[in-house]
Amino acid sequence: MNQRELNSRLARCKSTQEKIVLLDSYAETLFEKENFSGASKHYAQAVKLEKQPNVQAYFAGRIGICQFNLGNDREALRQLTKSAQLFDPDKAEFMPDMYGFVYFHLGSLLEYHGKVAKSLEARRICEQYVDSQEKDTQWMLYAGISRNYEALGKHDQAIQYSQKAIQVLSDNDPGLAYLYESMANNHLSLKQYPEALKYFSKVLELEPDFERRDEIHLKVADCHYNLMNDQMALDTYGKILELKQITGKKENLTWLYAKIARCHFRLEQYEKSLLLILEALRRPQRTKIEKAELRSYLTSNYYELGRYQDAVLEGEKTLELANRFSNDHLFYFRMALSYFKLGDKKKFVKYRAACQKMFPDDNWNKYLEKLM
Repeated sequence: MNQRELNSRLARCKSTQEKIVLLDSYAETLFEKENFSGASKHYAQAVKLEKQPNVQAYFAGRIGICQFNLGNDREALRQLTKSAQLFDPDKAEFMPDMYGFVYFHLGSLLEYHGKVAKSLEARRICEQYVDSQEKDTQWMLYAGISRNYEALGKHDQAIQYSQKAIQVLSDNDPGLAYLYESMANNHLSLKQYPEALKYFSKVLELEPDFERRDEIHLKVADCHYNLMNDQMALDTYGKILELKQITGKKENLTWLYAKIARCHFRLEQYEKSLLLILEALRRPQRTKIEKAELRSYLTSNYYELGRYQDAVLEGEKTLELANRFSNDHLFYFRMALSYFKLGDKKKFVKYRAACQKMFPDDNWNKYLEKLM
């Protein structure tokens, strides 16, 4: 049926209700063909004829979804909000599936525009009618709620909803890889490293060429590092470095050299750690704090190699850049110990006091107390 045939049939309709049904049917056909502009136009004709609030809400919702698909966010938001306000569960012709679907699209639209809390609120309303939704809508709804919770820093709830989404999908559904990635990232945020490793591995098993596989390999290495699996972390960081060097892409790899150096340090491979830190320092650093953290490993490595004068010399240069930085407990204790080894009682007492103040719960303080 084309527009001329539609007009002819509308002219022959004996009642307003017949016209509404015909317009709805024709608009639905256009919608299925992804002619959202045409569908929206005919839904708008139907809503002008309709008197019942819940049916008006249905048509406003359909218009809103058409505008959503057309990328007309402002009009989509207006129509979807209007639909949500018109729907009344206690009145005739209430359509729970459409009511939920309206809030599903509201949730997506609000998330896209950064309104996370409002997006979550809309999706939680849709969740009340989830049984009336299609499978694809169900898992995308749960995945969206998971993203909302993750953005709000509520990682436990994010994991819970990713699990719900996974339960909806079949074992070979491509959407699983993204859900496993979400699960892994939330476990990582909670410092639940074994669980994070489990789900990162599932992503790579399901999608070996996953679009963020390089990022996942890096996070896998970070998990191993945090679990003190230093050799596994070192192997993974090393592979990442090789791949980046092969691609030849101009990229600042200071951070990667630093990660490899830390692994060597924890494996007591101090010469290798020192060489990598020196290589990293030859490259540009983003901030003084980043440079201070790198330089602090010179002190730590020199101390472990018995080069105490070099350790304190580099340590004092480090402190000209910053007093606090990541992993600085390694640095301060070795500064104190280096000065002790050099017989500089005054500086030893100074850095011992600094360690006691900054790291009161560290057991190394007890050792320092016994030295003098």
